[in-house]
Amino acid sequence: MWGGVAAAASMAVAGCASSGTSGGSTGSGSGGGTFPITAGVLHAFTGQNAFFGLNAENACKAAVQQINAAGGIMGHPLSCSNFDTKGDPADAVPVTNRMLVSSSHLAMVVGPDGSDIPSVLPLLEQAKVPEMNTVGDPRYDKQTSADFWRLTPSDSTQAPALAYATYHKGFTKVAEVFTSDLSSQTTTAPFQSTYARLGGTIVKKLTIAPDQASYQTEVAQVLAAHPQALVGEMDARTAATFLSELRQQHGGLIPFVVTQRAIQGDWAPAVQPAIGNASLSKYVTAIAPALSAQGPAYDAFQKAMTAVKANPFQAKNPFVAATYDGVMAFALAMDMAKSSAPSMWVKDVPRVTAAASGATVVKTYAQGVAALKAGKTIQYVGASGPMVLR
Repeated sequence: MWGGVAAAASMAVAGCASSGTSGGSTGSGSGGGTFPITAGVLHAFTGQNAFFGLNAENACKAAVQQINAAGGIMGHPLSCSNFDTKGDPADAVPVTNRMLVSSSHLAMVVGPDGSDIPSVLPLLEQAKVPEMNTVGDPRYDKQTSADFWRLTPSDSTQAPALAYATYHKGFTKVAEVFTSDLSSQTTTAPFQSTYARLGGTIVKKLTIAPDQASYQTEVAQVLAAHPQALVGEMDARTAATFLSELRQQHGGLIPFVVTQRAIQGDWAPAVQPAIGNASLSKYVTAIAPALSAQGPAYDAFQKAMTAVKANPFQAKNPFVAATYDGVMAFALAMDMAKSSAPSMWVKDVPRVTAAASGATVVKTYAQGVAALKAGKTIQYVGASGPMVLR
């Protein structure tokens, strides 16, 4: 398998929200009998970014499996409902409105990400539905919304890690190739500035349209610049085509230092047949956050992922683990507040995840519920490790 280098020791390292309250179109309190609670999975399930939706869906389902096995949220079963944005900002708006109108007791939104989020976020903010995401766009580094929760590092952190790894591998002259979609483009500027500060030179900069039939011209431009390595981000289909044609023109590959996109479940199965397993292992290095958690939390996550028949790649994916932990944290916040109404529980999300003197560390949802019922302060440390949400 291709090489992987950790850019961060713990996955769920950044969460943004102000204190304050939100009204919620959804939840009622703990009274009124038993009713199902919905987690809306708002992501691309089709198109080049379909991996976003598949990752989020199985993370949500795995969390639901654990939560419902422990009796649900205050006795209410949790379920995941998928809403396909198709990775298109225009398509994302009506599907978001449909989710807000049609979902019964919508208590949380898992997503969106990539190019969807700029058009969708205002709708979620207006509806005051708490949402969790793994968006890397640095524009969201500073958030004051009580309902916006980022579970993974910003590209402003991951891109410098890409630059440091590239430079310290001895590559001082590189060609930069990123696809034109928003989720790739948010990495370019912080990579370029950090790499230049280290003393590296980018001999060729290319932005390519994803999923084209051929990249012969672009490959020729890269090779004409004589880089020591290639750095960038490409979706699975684009990478398979580009790297295959690079090998054909060059008579072999050159090292490729790639972002976390290469650890997604669709990437290696698409690229490996195009360039061969030996080339994938030798020439491709993915720079991605590390999934380093071990013990009961990680074991429970793996067990739940197996139960929902997730792709084996997803069970090792730090972004999937962080999303799973996000659903757990939201559920425990509801238990702490004794309400599924977002205006009542959203302020408790950091309270169930923060390290605090005398807090009982819990590794599973069942442990967290038991500790809360016993009147204890808890710190949920999940499959992705400690969560810093504020």
